[in-house]
Amino acid sequence: MKDCCKTGNEDEQKKSGLKKWFNYGLYAFIGAIIIGVIALQLLGK
Repeated sequence: MKDCCKTGNEDEQKKSGLKKWFNYGLYAFIGAIIIGVIALQLLGK
């Protein structure tokens, strides 16, 4: 595994890292919306 990473292109590794953090941000954003909707439903009653 390490050998393939060492011989791989560094730019691809940076893109995959950026994509990983973008996915984390996207999931956090969706989670925040869902939690907000649930909170509004509970407070609205």
